[in-house]
This record gives sequence, C-alpha cells and structure tokens, in this order.
Amino acid sequence: MAKALVGGTVIDGTGRPPIDDAVVLIDGERIDAVFRRGEIELSADTEVVDIAGSTVIPGLIDCHVHVGVLADNSFLQVEDPPGLADLFMTTLLRHGVTTVRDTGNFDPDEVFRTFKEGRDNWPRFFGAGTILDGPADPPAPWRWLAIIDDEESARREASKLIDAGMDFLKVYVWARLPVLRAVVSEAHRRGVRVSAHVGHMVTVEEAVKVGVDALEHVRIGRELVPEERMDELNGLTGRILDPLVGWQPWRFVDPESDLADGLIDLMAERGTYITPTLTLSQAILLGNTPEAVNPPGLDEMPAAVAEQWGQYAYPFDYSETDWEQAPVELRNQMAFIGRAQQGGVNVTAGTDLTNPFVVPGHSMHEELRLLVDGCGFSPMEAIVAATSRAADLLGQGDELGSVEKRKLADLLVLEGDPLSDISNTKRIAAVYKGGQLVAT
Repeated sequence: MAKALVGGTVIDGTGRPPIDDAVVLIDGERIDAVFRRGEIELSADTEVVDIAGSTVIPGLIDCHVHVGVLADNSFLQVEDPPGLADLFMTTLLRHGVTTVRDTGNFDPDEVFRTFKEGRDNWPRFFGAGTILDGPADPPAPWRWLAIIDDEESARREASKLIDAGMDFLKVYVWARLPVLRAVVSEAHRRGVRVSAHVGHMVTVEEAVKVGVDALEHVRIGRELVPEERMDELNGLTGRILDPLVGWQPWRFVDPESDLADGLIDLMAERGTYITPTLTLSQAILLGNTPEAVNPPGLDEMPAAVAEQWGQYAYPFDYSETDWEQAPVELRNQMAFIGRAQQGGVNVTAGTDLTNPFVVPGHSMHEELRLLVDGCGFSPMEAIVAATSRAADLLGQGDELGSVEKRKLADLLVLEGDPLSDISNTKRIAAVYKGGQLVAT
C-alpha cells in the first residue's frame, strides 16, 4: 500500500526553495512523487499520514565515521563489541542519520559484510575497510592498516580492497606522493574513488593535483602560511599527534589570503570534496573543559564508553601557548571552510565518530550547527552538505540524498523549521528508511 506524508513543508536537499503544504507519496521503499496538496488526487487505498506544520528533509548522511572498528573491539574496549556496534548504529538512526560513510580501519571481509548487509534499524553503510598508509614513525597503533611503501605495493593493496568490494579507498597520513598517485591511478582505472587524510607527508595541493577525490578533515596549513611567518611556525614545539591533527599552522593563516583563495580555486576546479569534521576539531581544541567532555548525548552511552572517553586527552602535550592559540586555530579552520563553500568547493558534513566525545547522532547536528554558526553557511547550504552533496560523494546521487521521485524514501519529519534555526534538525518527529517508519 502506498503512503502519503501530507501537509508538511518539503526541503528536498537540493537547495531548491521549499515546497509548502506538500505531499510526499511513497510507494514501497521509494518516493513516487512530491507535489503540493491538491495537484494530484490520491488513490482511495493510500495510507495518509497527516504531518501538517512539520518539515520533511532527506535523511542525514554522516560522511566520516569509524563505526566498523566497534565490531571487533579495535577501538573501544568493552565486553560486548557487537552490542556496542548495534547501540551506535541504532542511536545514529534514531537521531536522523540514515546513511554513514565509514572511512576505514576495520576488517574488510566479515565486518564489512556485517555492516553492509545491515539491519532495518541501522543506517545504510558505505565503507573503505583497510586504511592504506606509508611506513609511520612511530608505527601507527591501529589494527587494519596496509603499508604501501612503493608503487607496486600501492597498486596491489588497492586492488585487494577493490576486489573485496569496498565502496571507496582511504589513504592515510604517512603515505608519500608516489604511492598516493599509484593508489589513485589504480582506483580510478577501476571506477573507485579515493579519500585521503593528507597534510603531513603530502600537501593538500599535491593530493588534489594527483586526483584525490575527497579530503578528510582540515589538515591544511603549512601551504597556506605566508613565507614571513614560516620561521615562527618552524620554531614551535611539535606534539605527538601533529601528523594526524597538526593544527598549529592555522594560527598563522589568513583564510582570506591569496594563498587560501588559490587552493580553494584549485579544489573547486577539480571537483574535490572535503569533509572538515569540525566536531572533532572542536572536541580537541576545546581541551578538557566541561563543555568538551560533557557533550550532549553522553548519557546515552554505556558507562564503559563514557569512562574511557573521560580518561582520554587528545591535547595532553599542549603548551600554554598552544591553549591560547587553540581558539584561533579553530576559528581559522571554520573561516576557511566557509570560504571554500563560497568558492564552489564540495563541502560535506561528517563527524569522525567514534573518536572520544563525538557522540553518535548528536555530533551530526553539532556539525550542522558549526557549519552555520562557525563557517557562515546558510541553513540550506548546511542541509545540502549533509544530504544531496553527501550522496554525490558516495556516488549515490541517483539513489539517496534528496526528496525526489524514484529516490529511496529516507526521510526525516521535523517539528520545526531548520531554515529559521538549524538546531531544529534535532526536533525529529519521525525517521523513515526505505519508506518504513523506523524511529519516532
């Protein structure tokens, strides 16, 4: 039986103007039509759901998570790893995240199949499996890494993952430019996209020029530091996590400089995507403050998770000067992402769940708030970043990410208008996945 959501305002996720007093007609798992009430007569056997006064948006897509690590206990040490994975996934869906993009570090066989097959009350899953990385010093502690130290190994390991059915590939911080280029070449030859966490061994400009499709985080910096400030940057004491989250350069960056504009122009020209994970940046740069270590939704997590997160301190080796400059670094990251959006770069929304203090579901709504309040996105632009553009990043633009005919009916019914206040994305009255009501 078809069902119709009647009387709400539809924000379709494409950036087009909202449709007032709309009808979203669902046939099976797909949207059959979207129109204003009265334009088409519903058949007598259509199930009518009155949502007058509500707003319909596409289900949210978190473009940077690591939920796969939960299944084999390679991140959070708990007694019931499958149960914790289920909790994170069901919590995500309940808070309106209907699809996740997992950027790797999990078993590309059993775990990938478990999440890909999924459950009715889990988000849809797209994943990268094993992360490809160069030899690190010191070696990275994570379990699911494949070391690529020459072009032959890069192509070989990339092919293994593609053969195993991974949705995309992820290259990590210690990979050098020749092996990154080889991964991109092999992946593109076989029609698979490449994501990269660069900024340590390879600059963002280099990564974009060799064809990396998607950049993770805002690990940009040295290449945007003016020459006259480089001695100051080089004189700073390094920190252990700088290869991953080395944000010191941002204190010297002018987000409106010619250097920044040049990089933005290059990314826009090449169609590069960037998922800035500002929620993670904020979690680190706020330090161990009450605001940082008590994020919304922490009380929904098991005691073991809250306890482990509470014992963790990202910036344990920050100096007093680092703390003084942390707000500057965060502010400049967000200003750059705002400029990137204005310059036509494909900015998408993602959180870096399961890192400490990045709470499933809640963190996605915080990411939207940061895009609006910190980066200057309009609420509509933030919604696009978390829906249709996110679906395009996944190569799923024909299936997901917008409230349009023949798309999968992954929908949120909201009690408020997110265009007047982006925090209204949290006021969820109903979540539909494939046309089925899965949460209220």
